[in-house]
Amino acid sequence: MSIPIEEVVKELTELLGSKTVAMIGGVGETRAVAQWTSGRLPQRPNVLRFTLQVATMILSARDPDVVRAWFHGSNPHLRDRVPAVLLRNESLVEIQAEIMAAARIFASR
Repeated sequence: MSIPIEEVVKELTELLGSKTVAMIGGVGETRAVAQWTSGRLPQRPNVLRFTLQVATMILSARDPDVVRAWFHGSNPHLRDRVPAVLLRNESLVEIQAEIMAAARIFASR
């Protein structure tokens, strides 16, 4: 995705909410999310860009409430782990393919 990170954060916030964006972005306060939309660079921009990519893919097949639930729910295709927690705690390199595969399966149903 080549859109500015400020726009990525705005779109994610509208879709997932600032608490979820803060969690995935690796911060404890939503104030940081607001700062990211005003020019401050997030610590994990690649994770946020990937999250928007996954969220957009699911949104193309489902409504926003389902997208939010997917990120917070236990996922059988991720060995019953929660996507938002994986994005917060794990290296993107290690989980990217697994999360994308789980999202594709979900979006195709």
